[in-house]
Amino acid sequence: MKEQIGLIQTRGIGDIIIALPIADYFIEQGHDVHWPIDERFVNFFRDAKPQVNFIPIAQDAGAANWVQRFFLDDPMMLLHALNCTRIIPLYAELKNTSVVNTALADALKFDEYKYAAAGVPFSRKWNLRIRRNAARELALHERLCIKGEYMCVHTTGSDRSVAMTISPAWRKKYQIIEVRELTDNPFDWIYTLEHAAKLVLLDSCFSNLVEQLNIQVSKSLILRSNILNTPVMMNGWEFLCFPKAGR
Repeated sequence: MKEQIGLIQTRGIGDIIIALPIADYFIEQGHDVHWPIDERFVNFFRDAKPQVNFIPIAQDAGAANWVQRFFLDDPMMLLHALNCTRIIPLYAELKNTSVVNTALADALKFDEYKYAAAGVPFSRKWNLRIRRNAARELALHERLCIKGEYMCVHTTGSDRSVAMTISPAWRKKYQIIEVRELTDNPFDWIYTLEHAAKLVLLDSCFSNLVEQLNIQVSKSLILRSNILNTPVMMNGWEFLCFPKAGR
């Protein structure tokens, strides 16, 4: 029987990417999936996954109790209004612990938790299917003026930056391409990432894309979190540690 299913993971981009195959799992069973997310992300996620009803959520940081409203209360209200028969919060951590399965959260990494909470096999994480925009990807690639072998480096995320010195050997061998916000769509970087000779990426939405699309290039992950908050990475990464940079 067809259900209206609601997923709650308002942000960040990397967390939503990690959980996207959960939506596919339910869509394949014939259900509709509704997903309230940060209004800044709606356009590019709608383009990448049109099968999901992404609903914009505004963040009013000046309002009372805005964190609770943004991450849980407003999404829950919208999903109830859509008559969702199953609403699944995907947070392993939240101040309102009534929607967190603490037994699972204490035992699993945060990405494992999302799949366990939804009742979806964790192996589905590596079956990420998105609609790509070849024209946008190639336009960004051409904008970078790449000549020969190159490596992509990403050291500054939405809430973390690391101090990394690129070795003279790497600079001699590769053109260094800094992964940064050059367009309004992070998916525009996919072609450039998959054609690089080497990737050095902060644990972020870009590393999640590379991992879940099973992109097979030489790659290193810059660690930023404790064990529970570092996603499971099984696609041949080298792991690097750098000090946190001042911002």
